[in-house]
Amino acid sequence: MKTRYFFQTLLIAAIFLTACDKQLDLAPEDTIIEDKVFEKFTSTESAVAGTYHMLFAAATKDYIMAEATSPTCNYSSAAGRTYDEINNGAVLPENTQLQGIYEAYYAALVQANLLLYKIPELGKYDQNEMLQHMAEAKFIRAYAYLRLLGWYGDGALMNEPQKDGVVLYLEHYDGFNRDTDIRPRNSNQEVFNQIIADLEDAIIDLPEPGEQTAVETRVSRANKATCEALLARVYMYQRDYTNALTWAGKVLTRTEYQLEDDLLKVFPLNPNDAVIPFSKEHLFGFPVSSNGGNWQFGGNNIYYTYNNYWYSQSLIGTFADTDLRKTSLMRELKYQDNPVYVTNKYPNTNGRDNLTIMRLPEVILYKAEALGRTSNTVTQEMIDLLNEVHLRANPTESGYTIEDFESNDAFIDRVLLENNKELAFEGCSRFDQLRTDRPLYNPELPDNKKVFPIPLREVQISNGVVKQNEGYN
Repeated sequence: MKTRYFFQTLLIAAIFLTACDKQLDLAPEDTIIEDKVFEKFTSTESAVAGTYHMLFAAATKDYIMAEATSPTCNYSSAAGRTYDEINNGAVLPENTQLQGIYEAYYAALVQANLLLYKIPELGKYDQNEMLQHMAEAKFIRAYAYLRLLGWYGDGALMNEPQKDGVVLYLEHYDGFNRDTDIRPRNSNQEVFNQIIADLEDAIIDLPEPGEQTAVETRVSRANKATCEALLARVYMYQRDYTNALTWAGKVLTRTEYQLEDDLLKVFPLNPNDAVIPFSKEHLFGFPVSSNGGNWQFGGNNIYYTYNNYWYSQSLIGTFADTDLRKTSLMRELKYQDNPVYVTNKYPNTNGRDNLTIMRLPEVILYKAEALGRTSNTVTQEMIDLLNEVHLRANPTESGYTIEDFESNDAFIDRVLLENNKELAFEGCSRFDQLRTDRPLYNPELPDNKKVFPIPLREVQISNGVVKQNEGYN
C-alpha cells in the first residue's frame, strides 16, 4: 500500500476514533505533508488513529469467518459460498475474500512500520509521547501478524513451529523494490518471536491502564495490560503454558478490569444507534458506536442479528436453560422451520455495536487451562478461576469442586467448553480449536486444509519465492 493512501485515509480515521481519546478530536489541516505530520504531537496522534482504523478495517473482514469455520457456529445458505469452500477443503488460492483479509492486515502493519520509521526521524515533540506512539505501532503490528499467522501460517497453531509462516516486513515501505521486497516466508517460530518482541518492547513505553481515565481510551488504545493479555494469547497459541501463566497472571492482578455483574453491560442492546460504553471487562476493542450512525466511517460488518449465523446444536446442548448467556445473549428464531439460537452479542441491525477483540474472561480461562496443563493435580485455584466465569453466567448453581474432576484432562476439557460458551461469536473460536487439536466446522477436514492458502497473487508476483501452503500445491 502506498504511503499516500495512508494520508488520504488519515483524516477519516482520526474522526472515527475520537472516542479513543479526546486528544484525537482535531481540526484537520488543509495540507498533509509527511514531514509536518510526524513533526508535531497533534498530527502524529491523527496518524496513530489512522493506523488503528486500518487495523479495525482488517478485523471487520475476518471476524465472522473465525466463527463460521468453527464447530460452535452454523450458518445459512445465504451467508456465503466461501464458508462452504473453506469447510469442505475446496477453497482456492484465488479466492478474493481470503486475499482481502491478507491484504488488509498487511496494510495495517505497513502503516505501523511507517510510524516506527518516521517518528524518530522527524518527530520534534515530547520524547515520551513519541515513544508511546511507537509502542502503539508495535502493538498494532504484533496483532496484525498474529492474525495473519493464525490464518496463513502452515501449522502455526498446530505445534509446527518450523513450517512456513508469513513474510515479515519490519522496514518502512517506500515504493516497491524487487530486490528487497520479494522474500520468502519466515517460519512460524520466527513470526511468533517477532510478535513477542514487539509486545515486550511496547509494554515499556505504553501507559498503565489506570492512566487512561476514560474507559473508551483504555479499551481502544493499547496500554501495558493490553499487551499482557495479547502475550497470554500468543503463548497459548504456541502451547507455552508456563509463559502464558506469567502474562495472564499480570493481567489478573490489575484492578481496572472486572467481570460485570450483568451480561447486558458487556453486550448492551443498541436499537437506536446510540453511543454505548465499553464494559469494565473489555481489554481491547473498537468504539464503533461513537460513529453516530455515519456510514462514511464504517460499521463493524457484524450482522449476526439477521439470522444468517447461529449457535451449533452441539454447543446449544451444553447450556443450562437458566444460563444467562442463553437467556440474555441469545434469542430463538426459525431457519427453514427449525428453531435456531442467534447471538445477541451484536444486536444492532446497522452494525453499530462496538467491536470486541479481547475480554477478561478469555484471560481468566487461559490461566485456568494453563494451570491445568502445568499442574500434577486439580487445585482449588484452578477451580476458583473456572467458577469465576461459570458462576457469573449460572448464579443459581453452587459451582464446581475439586471432586468433580477425576483428572487434569477432565478439568481442561471443562475449561475449553466454558471458553466455547463464553467467547463464541467473538472472532477467535477457530483459533482456539486449532491450538487445542480439536476439530473445526468439518471434523473430517485434513490438517493441510486447516490453514488458508496464500493468495495466488502473492505467489505470482514473487515468481514463486513465496511458497504456497502444502495443502494447495
